Amino acid sequence: MPAKRDHTAKPAMPPTATGHPGVDDLTWLAYRAADALGQAFNKVSREAGLADLRDWLVLALISGDGTQRTQLEIATQLGIDKSTLVPLLDRLERDGLIVRTISERDRRVRIPRATPAGVEIVKKVAVARDTAINDRLAAIPPSERASFHATLWNIVESTAPEK
Repeated sequence: MPAKRDHTAKPAMPPTATGHPGVDDLTWLAYRAADALGQAFNKVSREAGLADLRDWLVLALISGDGTQRTQLEIATQLGIDKSTLVPLLDRLERDGLIVRTISERDRRVRIPRATPAGVEIVKKVAVARDTAINDRLAAIPPSERASFHATLWNIVESTAPEK
């Protein structure tokens, strides 16, 4: 169980550039922040029996809104290479977390669907993920988190390929 953190911690100020290469480089900071959050998310995913956060992302996508997505659509939407997605789906299917059915539109296409066990894993990991993220974001006052989230979303959306 993670140690309790003081969620009233004061936001850290970035150190001066002297002796800290990369501090003034926004891409380096974004990479390090994403890496820290990814490590925390991978940990909770592994504790739930998944390989890493990509397993959870796939399960969450295919169990979330009832939309039938092809394997190619899943890969595209999540930014996962097709050659990486197939073994990931094979593993999820072997573990009883998904089933793949034939598309009614095109018999050559398979549609992954989460099983009840897969849906339960999505819920379990979502709770643990939220706790892990809140621990990592403890230095950001709650009043600023929505703005931080919106800023990240704006960056993602501005780089998304046109549909």
